[in-house]
Amino acid sequence: MGQNKFIIKIGNLFFKYRNSLFPLFIITLFLFTRPALFLNSPELDKIAMALGILTALTGQAIRFTVIGFAYIKRGGRDGKVYADELVTQGVYNHVRNPMYLGNFLILTGMGIIYGSLYIYLIVIPFFSFIYLSIILTEENYLKGHFGQEYEKYCKKTPRFLINLKGIKKEMKQFNYNWRKAIRKDYGTFFGTIAGCYSTFLWKKYYLTGVPKSREELIIPISAFFLIALGYGITRYLKKSGRLRL
Repeated sequence: MGQNKFIIKIGNLFFKYRNSLFPLFIITLFLFTRPALFLNSPELDKIAMALGILTALTGQAIRFTVIGFAYIKRGGRDGKVYADELVTQGVYNHVRNPMYLGNFLILTGMGIIYGSLYIYLIVIPFFSFIYLSIILTEENYLKGHFGQEYEKYCKKTPRFLINLKGIKKEMKQFNYNWRKAIRKDYGTFFGTIAGCYSTFLWKKYYLTGVPKSREELIIPISAFFLIALGYGITRYLKKSGRLRL
């Protein structure tokens, strides 16, 4: 019981600052670890980086899928766990924590791209603990707030692994709002793209050296310019109301 109270207390702290976990992960990568080839093999490292990019994009795709449905409401109020209704339909009928699953896949994907042994042994397990403590804290709140309704929901719905059985039929009941998905999550989307590309570049330059000619810098500079431009245009469309139905 004492251990659970400790984890819940930790979870409440991390929940309050959960939006800072992404930049904290990036800072941890760049300042406290050094990139490396996966198992010191250039061939295996290419496969690992492709896997890392796919993992991160899968996490972002999950976020877009969840946010795009009209019934979704983000949890929390004043930095604390809060919910005025128990969402059990759509994606949430097949996995209880799809947003945290998406976030974790994004961070894990970037860690795989980076390739450092410390990422696998320390950083990813540490952030796994952070997300787990937040999830357990939310579950404790939901159990106290919704009682047997939530306990019944937990028994039939996995915490992390998505139950794909019947998901296609389930999602046909809802209309997907892609404008809402972009409006609500464009920051995370462009952050994921920029984070993955920054991780790749830092690894490349650390292992091979910083480019000495202007020609070699054209591609990375152009890529970051396009990411910033895409972010700026999307933000403008949001602020101007053009992403609303």
